[in-house]
Amino acid sequence: MINITFTSKAADHIKKKLAGRDLDLKLMYDIDGCSLSAIPTLRLMGKQERGSDEISVDTNEMPIWVEQSKLIFLDDQLEIDFSEKSHTFQLVSPNEILNGRMSLLD
Repeated sequence: MINITFTSKAADHIKKKLAGRDLDLKLMYDIDGCSLSAIPTLRLMGKQERGSDEISVDTNEMPIWVEQSKLIFLDDQLEIDFSEKSHTFQLVSPNEILNGRMSLLD
C-alpha cells in the first residue's frame, strides 16, 4: 500500500487552503492519451466530485484521495513538501522527484 507523508510546511499551506471549507485533497495523476508520462498535481475537490475509483489514503497529517488505478504509477513511499522559493509543492520518492513544482488546484 502507498505511504504518503507531508512535511510540516506542506501541511500548513494545505490546511490554510482547506480552513473552513468542506473539501477533500486529491493527488491527481492524469495520463495524457496512451502516454505513460503524466504530471502529478494536488487538487481541492468537493465530495460530490469524487470518482468511484478513488480511495482515501491516510497520511501523517490529513487523508488524501488517489485513483486506485493510478497507484501503479506511484512509488510506495512518497513525500509532499512545499518550496518557499518557488511557492509550489514537491512530490518526491526515495528514488526520484515526481514533480518538483506541483500545483495545488483550487
